[in-house]
Amino acid sequence: YSVFEYAQMDISSELWIYVALDSPVKLVKVKLRNRSGRVRRLSVTGYWEWVLGQWRHSNLMHVVTSIDPTTGALFARSVYNREFADKTVFVSVSEAVRTATGNRTEFVGRNGSLANPAAMRHAHLSGRTGAGLDPCAAIQATFELAPGEERELVFTLGAANSMEEAHKLVRRFSDPASARQALESVWEFWKRTLGVV
Repeated sequence: YSVFEYAQMDISSELWIYVALDSPVKLVKVKLRNRSGRVRRLSVTGYWEWVLGQWRHSNLMHVVTSIDPTTGALFARSVYNREFADKTVFVSVSEAVRTATGNRTEFVGRNGSLANPAAMRHAHLSGRTGAGLDPCAAIQATFELAPGEERELVFTLGAANSMEEAHKLVRRFSDPASARQALESVWEFWKRTLGVV
């Protein structure tokens, strides 16, 4: 696992990145603390570009994205690529209030760049998904932090052999407590592995 710490404008943050030992899931845990004396309104956005094949540029027109109405997760599939035809990839965030888009052009902006994406100048993401887009997974959570308050949210990125399995993985890792259990399993694995010497 890796941990990145950063503080700016009286907001301190920790970013934890690790992989579950027993599932094809990557977890990105974000912990934020408001060190200012006032209420802060914040948004946290996760962004990934889908490939689902060997080369992004040759597969992008075949990737179809959708938002699951039950979990709010963003799904992507590519039935064109035989190797990935039955697979479903997904991104979810532990926050109940969220917006998403599966459209990279909308997120980055026409002739834009990831250094300054157009979507960061809007209050929320549009929810646009489907076929024929430049596919991505962007999911955003917006919330307020009271003075001294700390908040933890978890992005879950994963791959499943079916839509049903994808739903199970999203539900399993959808809250910070489950993500914490996965991290503790990683710690225990490395303690056993490196403690032998």
